[in-house]
Amino acid sequence: MDTKHYKLKNKKFIIFLFSLCFLVYLSTYLGRLNYSASITAILNNSNFTKSQTGFIGTTFFFTYGIGQFISGFLGDKFSPKKLVFIGVFVSSISNLCMAFNDNYLVMSFFWSINGLFQAFIWSPMIKFVVDFLDDNIKTKICIYLNLSVPIGTMLAYLMTATIISIKDWKFVFIISSIILLIISFLWLMGYSLIEKNAKNYGIEYNKTTLNNIKTKNTNTNLFYVILQSGFIFLLFSLIVQGALKDGVINWVPVYINEIYQLGDFISIVSTIIIPIFNIFGVYFASLLNNKFKDEIKTSSIFFFLCSICLFVLFVFSGKNIFISLIMLGISTTTMMGVNTMLIGVLPTNFSKIDRVSSVSGVLNSFVYIGGAISTYGIGIMSEYIGWENTILVWILLAIISCVICLCILKKWKNYKLKIL
Repeated sequence: MDTKHYKLKNKKFIIFLFSLCFLVYLSTYLGRLNYSASITAILNNSNFTKSQTGFIGTTFFFTYGIGQFISGFLGDKFSPKKLVFIGVFVSSISNLCMAFNDNYLVMSFFWSINGLFQAFIWSPMIKFVVDFLDDNIKTKICIYLNLSVPIGTMLAYLMTATIISIKDWKFVFIISSIILLIISFLWLMGYSLIEKNAKNYGIEYNKTTLNNIKTKNTNTNLFYVILQSGFIFLLFSLIVQGALKDGVINWVPVYINEIYQLGDFISIVSTIIIPIFNIFGVYFASLLNNKFKDEIKTSSIFFFLCSICLFVLFVFSGKNIFISLIMLGISTTTMMGVNTMLIGVLPTNFSKIDRVSSVSGVLNSFVYIGGAISTYGIGIMSEYIGWENTILVWILLAIISCVICLCILKKWKNYKLKIL
């Protein structure tokens, strides 16, 4: 039976939709990066080792990666309204529980719950954007939604540094919990308003009929989609992107503190330069994609630029803090560009075969598998082989990922013609 759907046409409500999604996803970074921003304070004010603190952070990325698979499939079947609310609400509870525990295993459990349920947010949210907006605006919205990542990161580090300078690190999680709780209910109210406006004043379309027309000669089985599009090889690059974005950002305060012997507060605050740089990553991603009209080609360029910046970081590590911070900023910015292309924009190509959420979930899950591996692995590598050798590993991974993107370009172009 055909199902009626509605696209927004009121400009004010389109802006409202963007603002709501932006606010919600920004808030999730306050409830996930508050831990990594607090690592130096936790190390200095508890009996935890670097391996133990790294393990806690890893649990988030590991369960987030698993949750992306679940969320992606659920997002194509159930309303984003409920899924996103559950994700933000449970994240609020998990953050509150973190504030009242001193055992790293118990903290690991609650942080893994946080990761699992925060995975219920991004993929259904992208589905929400695609369902309610026309093709000519949805790509722009998905690109600029990625600005919530660096801005949320910057606010998370600023908030954490400020609270730690006044209170202890546990208070960081209490404040984050309160913010997420408020945002979860704002999402419910905002979603209902958008849904009502679209139904009353929007453009009606029949989604089922559209999908039937477009999928007559296209196998929409997710495994087939991943295989035929060439994404089976892209998954490694996504793991690297997660490692060089989230993993590196998580350990930057510790790197700065250990290499340049700065205090907790200065180490955290100096890290804020990274999300400031990352804001421009979204802009440059949009600029390059407008030129090349290919998300994977754009990503290959970003991986190449990342390898160059990391090499400069390797040369100046321990010699110049300003150059080190700038190179860390630019290299993670290039990964922000990759994230914008592969996680924000690429899945929207699958709207005609109704696989936006599931494809987004699979791709995003591998990003956070990379984050999980690197959050723990960077701590181990820095302990046993030192920071310089750790940076060399980052360079090698960036180069390999660039090559992979270039190798699958033709396969992706051919598949893209079938589904658009």
